Amino acid sequence: MSPANFTSGWLANGERAWHGQGVVTEGTLPAREAFETANALFTVEKRELTYPKEVIGHPLSDSEAIRFTSEPSGAYGLVRTDTQDLLGIVSKQYEIVQNESLLRMAEFIREEVDMDTVVVLQDGGKVCFTATLRGATQDIVRGDTVKRRIVGFLGHDGKTGCGAMFTNIRVVCTNTLAAAMSAATAKVSIRHKTGANDNFDQLIQSIDTARETFNNEIELFRQFAETPIEQADFRELLERVYASEIPEDKQIDDLRKYPKLRRAYTGGLGQREFAPYTMWSAVNSITEVETSTQIGTRSQQRRQFARANFGGGLSISRRAIQEAEAMLSLV
Repeated sequence: MSPANFTSGWLANGERAWHGQGVVTEGTLPAREAFETANALFTVEKRELTYPKEVIGHPLSDSEAIRFTSEPSGAYGLVRTDTQDLLGIVSKQYEIVQNESLLRMAEFIREEVDMDTVVVLQDGGKVCFTATLRGATQDIVRGDTVKRRIVGFLGHDGKTGCGAMFTNIRVVCTNTLAAAMSAATAKVSIRHKTGANDNFDQLIQSIDTARETFNNEIELFRQFAETPIEQADFRELLERVYASEIPEDKQIDDLRKYPKLRRAYTGGLGQREFAPYTMWSAVNSITEVETSTQIGTRSQQRRQFARANFGGGLSISRRAIQEAEAMLSLV
C-alpha cells in the first residue's frame, strides 16, 4: 500500500502532499473534473460471501471421501467494481452510498467554494474532498493564515460513515487545526444503514457555509495570539487537554508525548515567527504533535495523516481550543 494509505488523488494550487503522490495542478478544477482526475468515481457493490461446508460421503465418490460445497455466509463484501478489491465486510442491512453522491455534495456548494483536493485512501476504502470557502480566509497574525474549509467524506471500508465537517487549516503547518467550534455544525456523520442515501441527500441540502461561525473563531484565535502565557500556563493547558491520558498518581511529565509537546511549543513549525509564547502558539504546538504530517518518520507521517483527517488528532486539536478558551475566561 502506498504512503499514507494514499491510492490516488488530485491536489490543487501546485501544492504537493508530503508523500509526493497524486496529480498536482496549478489552480483549481471544477468538482467533476477533480473527481475524475483523482479516479474517485468508481462504484462499489455488495456481494454475499460464501464459505466451504464439509460434506462427508459425497455421492460421486466413495463413502469415506470428504468434499466441500460453497454455502452463503450471511455476510457481505464491499467490492470496488473496477479493481475487484475487497474493501470491507458488512451485514445485509448495510446501504451503499456511491461516490457520485459525494461529487453531488461538492457540486452543490460549487458557488461557495474552490476545490482543494480529492483523495482516495486504502484502495478505495475511504474517499474525501476538501474545498476552501470563498471569502473565509483570515490572518491571525501577519503571515499566519487560517482558512475555513469543508471536507466531505465517504467510507467503503465497512467502518467509516459518510458526511461533512468544517475544518480550519493553519497554512504554516498545512495540517488541520481543528473542527469547527460548534458540535452541531462542525461534523455530521451518517451510518450506512437503511435510509443512508436519503439522509445523505438531506445533508447536502442543509450544508451551511457557516461564515459567522468562522468569524467568531477568528476573533477567538486572535485573542489567543494576544495573550502571553508562562510555562506554568502551558503546563496547565496540557493537563486539561490530556487529563484522560494521564494515569492515576502520574503527572503530565510522565506522558511519552510530553517532550514532543515541549519542543513544539518552544521551536516547532512557525512558533518563533507567529506569536511565540502565547496561547495561540500553545494551541498550535498541540495541533502540530497530534496532526502534522511534516514531522517524524515516514511511518509516523502515515499515521498522522489518518489521525488528522479521520481520527483522534482532530478531536484533541478541538479540545485544545476549547480548553484554551476556558482558560482565557478565567483571566
